[in-house]
Amino acid sequence: MSITLYDAFVVTSPVADTKKIPLDKVCSLGNCEQVEPDPNYVFEYRTVKRVLKNIGTRKPMWIHGPSGCGKTELMVQVGARLKRPVHVISMGEETSLRELLGTFELKSAESKNGFETAFQYGALTQAMQNPGAIVVLDEFNMAPSTVAAQFNRLLETGEITVPETGETVKAADNVTFVVTANTSGGIDESGIYAGSQAQNGATRSRFSGLRVNYLPRDLEEQIIVRSFPRINAVVQLPETNKSLSALMVETAIAIRSLVADQEVSLPFTVRNLKEWAGSTLAFRDIGEAFTDAYFDMLGETERTAVGEVFQRMFGWNLE
Repeated sequence: MSITLYDAFVVTSPVADTKKIPLDKVCSLGNCEQVEPDPNYVFEYRTVKRVLKNIGTRKPMWIHGPSGCGKTELMVQVGARLKRPVHVISMGEETSLRELLGTFELKSAESKNGFETAFQYGALTQAMQNPGAIVVLDEFNMAPSTVAAQFNRLLETGEITVPETGETVKAADNVTFVVTANTSGGIDESGIYAGSQAQNGATRSRFSGLRVNYLPRDLEEQIIVRSFPRINAVVQLPETNKSLSALMVETAIAIRSLVADQEVSLPFTVRNLKEWAGSTLAFRDIGEAFTDAYFDMLGETERTAVGEVFQRMFGWNLE
């Protein structure tokens, strides 16, 4: 019996029964066991639908959204369920074509023939030769536009030329290229993401865009409860009709508003949320756990703003 869309992603559709849709009819599956799927990961149907459509057609994707909302982890978890290899390549202001495409490196110590060198493929050229791979260019908006522009031919033809050797490297069958970024490639109108580079239109036009955000509060709460089933029974709360997991998510949402308003520079990610919950189970103390997971990484002014959020939610001050 074939695995269904629901089996893999636990999502429901308003127009179709996902328990009756074979996953291999949506896009081809691999046989890679590189990553064990996280059973506590929560997907949104709309996002899954668009990601699988683009993987099925090998359309490059530009996934953008706020820091820490899970853009890269989304592709890792999709790849795990499709049994496809996922290669995450970190991009930055100093990223060079040599790192991505390859360069000559010293092969052995000096011999009678002098130093010997051999060409080594870069992170990108290695990854794209892996059949069925999902190649994720992480934080692509941080890459110099001169480097990003070199991807135009690759995205158009599935080939890229290595300058140092003249070799043309072809993408293997069913390889999909995915960019993750904080912006859609244009000017960062928010002013939050220092160092973000505006990419040219020729590059951006080759992608299918997907804007993602933090999950809705009910799904984020679901992540906490799935990951830590005892979380709502471990600590005595002040008088409230809300669960601890619900208050944690409300706190996260309030802090993200501070980040959006540039009052706080450190994003409050899904990872922070899970670490807070895990530390709460370990310490049996919500405040100490919050300090451990997030608060002690803030500057003094930021601590004041975030401390006020915590006090409003839980009724006591952080030390």
